[in-house]
Amino acid sequence: MTREAHAHGAINLSQGIPDEDETPPSVKRAAKEAVDSSSQYTITWGLPELREAIAARYAEWKGVEYDPTTEVTVTCGTSEGIMSTLLSLCDPGDGVIYFEPTYESYIPGVQFAEGRPVPIDITDGLEVEADALWEAAADAELLVLNHPQNPTGKVFTPDELELVAEVASEEDLVVVTDEIYEHIVYVDDYLSPVEVGDLADRTVVCTGMSKTFSVTGWRVGFVLAPEPLAAELRKFHDYTSICAPTPFQRAGVEALSLPESYYADLADSYERRRDLLYDGLRDVGLDPVKPDGAYYMLTRYPTDEADTDFTLRLIREAGVAVVPGSSFYTDEGPDWVRFTFSRNEGTIEEALSRLEEHRFW
Repeated sequence: MTREAHAHGAINLSQGIPDEDETPPSVKRAAKEAVDSSSQYTITWGLPELREAIAARYAEWKGVEYDPTTEVTVTCGTSEGIMSTLLSLCDPGDGVIYFEPTYESYIPGVQFAEGRPVPIDITDGLEVEADALWEAAADAELLVLNHPQNPTGKVFTPDELELVAEVASEEDLVVVTDEIYEHIVYVDDYLSPVEVGDLADRTVVCTGMSKTFSVTGWRVGFVLAPEPLAAELRKFHDYTSICAPTPFQRAGVEALSLPESYYADLADSYERRRDLLYDGLRDVGLDPVKPDGAYYMLTRYPTDEADTDFTLRLIREAGVAVVPGSSFYTDEGPDWVRFTFSRNEGTIEEALSRLEEHRFW
């Protein structure tokens, strides 16, 4: 969809790419300075100063202690962290649970690991049903939890996380969390899974810099896990990528030193953009689902077209690019599309103006 947007001069509300000026200036300066001094490999697990900063941040914020030497790994983005985790901890034939609609890279990740996908459809109501989770877990070894979730913007409730903790403990599941949107949340009862029950003892947390600091191209991920799990995923990380880009790791130390007000301002900024897009899509006759986190919005549309056909037509006739919702299902999914509101308010307003002017539905 991004390539189609470029080809047709469309506003790109498909891929979750922030505008360049979203990156904190001090973090950019730190990266530029590091290019002159730090162009060689770090230790494969990551720059020691960065791992120490990550451990300190998550101890203070989530109340979980991770040893920066053995339990914190810096990866080439969160995606590589998830992939290394799946390749290391999923044996051929192991069942891997995830909730659909789901971030699309989990599906090939399970395939690469020769695992067995165990999707649980939460399309209707975006709620986890206990019976469905218990049934799936009886024949699974891992559970992937994207929280907040792409593409729905769902934030799993404390009760749902308690259920996950209970099921994981009873069925001895390893939990892999993708928490890259952890600071882009619009509800008051947000909890990290590792703050619930004994999940921290069986969970690999995958997060990073991309979304929080608007540096999606820097490819710096953080993976936090108990030492026995970290030791396994590090083997795959070491031999597939060696280390994340060194200058951007150094900039990560600066990023993690930003005050708490930075995170509050970040969430407030995205909440304003969420409300702008939500109201605008309703005004032009579409049916969006308001997210509680992340910066995506699933939207129903009132035509009989397949979602891919609708998205291509939207690009070519209205000049706005989105993602077909079927991308987020293992098999066929319902017809809806995903907008991002990672762009600035002016860009979102221009996209809404185009939708109104070139409305064909």
